[in-house]
Amino acid sequence: MTGAMSIGVSVNVFLEGTMLVCFGLAWPLATLGMLRARRSNGKGMAFTAIVLCGYLARAMAKLALTFDGKPLAPLFWLYVINAGSVGTNLALQRHFRDRTGQSSASKPAPRDAAFSLAPPAKSAEVVP
Repeated sequence: MTGAMSIGVSVNVFLEGTMLVCFGLAWPLATLGMLRARRSNGKGMAFTAIVLCGYLARAMAKLALTFDGKPLAPLFWLYVINAGSVGTNLALQRHFRDRTGQSSASKPAPRDAAFSLAPPAKSAEVVP
């Protein structure tokens, strides 16, 4: 039974499931925060769309394995649920950006002076 857990689940399936559960909890929390704030500041639509594509691609890969005669992996459903959650988040981002007139180019991203690569601004010296 090397490489398998005592309940018959391989370690890689367990870890993949754990990752999906963690991300599956994070996306609804982010969506709730957006709903409470009624804005999508700091939410990158491109990033969210890429994550959604990743979830859908992996779900399709799990589904494609059934064409080879393998049973549908239970993790398939976690990918579907997570894709739905990310899709909801993306739809809300779109809604709030359209509603408030925000766009990614409308405001420059705030910069933290401690992490800025730009040299510090010179202060004007007062000459007596």
